[in-house]
Amino acid sequence: LEHRAKTAAWYHCFCSGRERRARPMSSEGPYETFSEPLYRERTQPLSDQAGHETKDGVGTPTQRKFPSLYPSSEASVVELSRTEAKQPSDKKPKHRLGVFVATAIAGNDILSSLLFVSALTAVEAGIWAPVAQVLVVFTLWLYKGVYCEVLSALPMNGGCFNVLLHTTSKGTASIAACFSILSYVATCVCSGTSAVYYLHEVAPSLDVISWTIALLCFFAFLNLMGISESGTVALIIFVVHTFTLLLLVLSATYWVMVNGLGTLGDNWSGNFAALEPTGEPMGPTYVQRGFWTSVFFGYGTAMLGVSGFESSSQFIEEQAKGVFPRTLDNMWFCIAFFNPIIMILALCVFPLPDIAVTHRSVLLSAMGKKVAGEWLHYVVSVDAFLVLAGAVLTAFVGVTGLVRRLALERCMPQWLLQTNSCRHTNHHIILGFLIICVSMFLLLNAQVEALSEMYSVCFLCLLLMFASGHMMMKIKRSQLPRSSVAPWWTVILAAIMVSIAFMAIVKKNPAVVGIWAMYFSVTCVLVGMMFFRMFILKLLLRAVRYVLIKLSGRRHPSLTPNIEGGEPSSGSVTSRGQEAAIGCVEWLNAKVKTWIKQTTTQPVVFFTKNGNAVAMNKAILYIRQNEDTQFIKIVHFAPSGKMDPAVKARLVADVQFLDRLYPKHCIDLVFVDEDFDAASVERLAAYYKIPNNRMFIACPSKGFKDTVATLGGVRVITH
Repeated sequence: LEHRAKTAAWYHCFCSGRERRARPMSSEGPYETFSEPLYRERTQPLSDQAGHETKDGVGTPTQRKFPSLYPSSEASVVELSRTEAKQPSDKKPKHRLGVFVATAIAGNDILSSLLFVSALTAVEAGIWAPVAQVLVVFTLWLYKGVYCEVLSALPMNGGCFNVLLHTTSKGTASIAACFSILSYVATCVCSGTSAVYYLHEVAPSLDVISWTIALLCFFAFLNLMGISESGTVALIIFVVHTFTLLLLVLSATYWVMVNGLGTLGDNWSGNFAALEPTGEPMGPTYVQRGFWTSVFFGYGTAMLGVSGFESSSQFIEEQAKGVFPRTLDNMWFCIAFFNPIIMILALCVFPLPDIAVTHRSVLLSAMGKKVAGEWLHYVVSVDAFLVLAGAVLTAFVGVTGLVRRLALERCMPQWLLQTNSCRHTNHHIILGFLIICVSMFLLLNAQVEALSEMYSVCFLCLLLMFASGHMMMKIKRSQLPRSSVAPWWTVILAAIMVSIAFMAIVKKNPAVVGIWAMYFSVTCVLVGMMFFRMFILKLLLRAVRYVLIKLSGRRHPSLTPNIEGGEPSSGSVTSRGQEAAIGCVEWLNAKVKTWIKQTTTQPVVFFTKNGNAVAMNKAILYIRQNEDTQFIKIVHFAPSGKMDPAVKARLVADVQFLDRLYPKHCIDLVFVDEDFDAASVERLAAYYKIPNNRMFIACPSKGFKDTVATLGGVRVITH
């Protein structure tokens, strides 16, 4: 009572004309605001006020449970209990991945691509295929510096999506996520098809189409059962695969030493210096290409051989400190060694027409058979099947995690997060991904070349967007602390190199790009529906109102109350069918209003350090453009003994002004009596029951003691 008496004058001045009155849904759009003023006394303990606003019935708002703005520190300071949330260290895995295991998980992806890209590169570049592979190694070296700088500043899972989410808008990041999803689809289909082709070398009676579909269904079943990747198994596969490639290189080198370079000389001088398939009624015929044309198309195809280089960035939070750069170094060394030397040995062992026609899908196993006999042929075939099948499992696990992240960020429908009661796995994601993969496989008729080109388009788009995100981070997030800095020329040159490879793929086969565009459009429509869901719900609500008006012959009383207080005029007599239709439409009307309310009443948090009004306004504008919510909490951390009265008074005044400036948003100010760190953020998230990915922060300065990753998913939105 004493506190209420002290603040009565301020309360009257601030709240006069400022009460949020409940408006009918038909007046200014589908917004239901609250009849309470912004400021009110607490009627419940703090521990009971976390949560969302509830309703006794449709259209009847009850008392909202959000802490509001208070003029004095006595009522506005929140003291978080140390038991509100576990420490962030309790949420992190106790065992972090070391260099060898992390290299194995990412290396299996990047080395598996070599199994089907070598022959395709030889077809496009001819005798100049090793030159194309060297250009790929150089491009990968450029991107090594790009990835090191970005992930040292933002060491969080998500790869390209995560970078663009923290440097641009959520919509731009979602486009990158669509590329990632299609990349996983192409990985799954291309790896599964190549795996069955290599198995077909061991068992020629196998039908490639039926066995590929069976393989995809088998790994979908494993994911439904909850079986995912194992670091130990990945390390064993990586060691076996690396040993198999070394054995193949040594055997082929010995064969060349014994048999000489006659085949390489024939490829050089026998009109096979550069080949181009021009028709195939009686089998493929060839015309000679020039050097630059051969390298251009060969480089575009060879870039597929490094797909998987971005895999390590998808699980950087599970890696120990300092492991990620060493993982990139190890993968780059593997590519720099195996890709060019295997390409050179293939040209020394086989004539180019044999590579292009006979061994197009299984070049490495055919090479093993010729240089060492049947035993190496079987070893390479089985090894290739296991590695490529493991890439299929990686695709299922990766796309499940990515779609879950998108659903949590509200970029995809929430029903994708539903789990089954048997194994608690995301069956909607797994089965939907399986259907997309099978449809792409059948649409491209199990052609490894077409599948690889589809894969290349997705992978190259991801690399290009990652370079763009790096440039944006250098410009907009320059204050983020980082342990590695890539020069501007490396970033620009890397983007140019990838653009050249992309143009080569598009020019080579525009039809495949059309198929890719079809799948990309479907994915973008699904994501776009989530971004425009409020607009769609508003249109649906207006359509429902229009139908109600037409069916009842007057404005429906549930949408437009009688202002004069009398009973609404009776409309025309309706039939039972018409009454039933009106009932259904009324149910839909209530349902749509409920959906709108559920979407707009979930709050977000913005952390302010010194109460900068410009930064707070930019944060509100960002939230208005990217988040469908009417509730914003501006939180300031400062122990009571360190609270600056001037900062506090300025914060109160600024938030009052911002709350008046944006009348459709309820902007609250919360002072937390603690220092700002990862543990206090976790306790605040548990206290208000707001996930960390709905908490935002301005770009930290170089003196920030923590990293953005330690805050558990808090998003950087301003600078």
